[in-house]
Amino acid sequence: MWYLAIACIAILLVWVSAIAFFRWLFSSIYAKGNLYDSLLLEWMQRVDIPNWQALQQKSGISSTAIWQLRDGDTTNLKLYELSQIATVLCVPLAELLEKLGFPLEHPELAASRLECAQLTSQWQQVTKEQEALRQEGLRLHQELQQQRLELTQELRQSTFEQLQTLLTNYPSIHSLVGIKPELPAKNLLSLFTSLNYEQIGKPWQKVPFEPQIHQPDASDITVGELVYIRFVGYKHQQRILCPAKVSRNLPGGVGDKGDKGD
Repeated sequence: MWYLAIACIAILLVWVSAIAFFRWLFSSIYAKGNLYDSLLLEWMQRVDIPNWQALQQKSGISSTAIWQLRDGDTTNLKLYELSQIATVLCVPLAELLEKLGFPLEHPELAASRLECAQLTSQWQQVTKEQEALRQEGLRLHQELQQQRLELTQELRQSTFEQLQTLLTNYPSIHSLVGIKPELPAKNLLSLFTSLNYEQIGKPWQKVPFEPQIHQPDASDITVGELVYIRFVGYKHQQRILCPAKVSRNLPGGVGDKGDKGD
């Protein structure tokens, strides 16, 4: 019986020793036995991360990913997991990839880099188009300013040419009227003939109301109603420059003199 007891004790001791050995072995491997443990532990020490479990909790990645990171296994690690580790360890992602032997052309990194390059190219294209539109806008603005200046100059020249006779003779007329106030007004009408403006009606003339060429002083005047022209209008080549102002009545004191213009 004592042989059996000794055998059981021996088996128990071997079993306990085996368990203790394997625990020590795995503990040693987990602590510092992986390929990049020393480098990772150095980074962890800089940011006060005491152990691998704390690193896993702070980075939010799985324990399997931690093992793959320590072993330098790039097959299954995702780019966002590497980015999380780099952020927690306060290490640039490019430096982490380089120091841990990860290929810089990681599939996800390469895809992100390609997308970034495409977006950069699109942004540059949009910037060029915006600049081209800005330059085109400036050019059109300059052309518009130039055209406005030219039109203003042309309008001034044209207006002066039409009013040249009046502007040239007005000072003399003003002096002449001062000397000879009895000078008939008809002698002055020839000054206006060169303006090429056609007069609409005659003062105090009785005419049928036409809304196209007459401006009434009352809103209830109807088409064809007889009215008096109180102030003449003008037109140029069928274009109404200003309509003649008309009324049902003549100014006080005029009487029926306007009927003579019929």
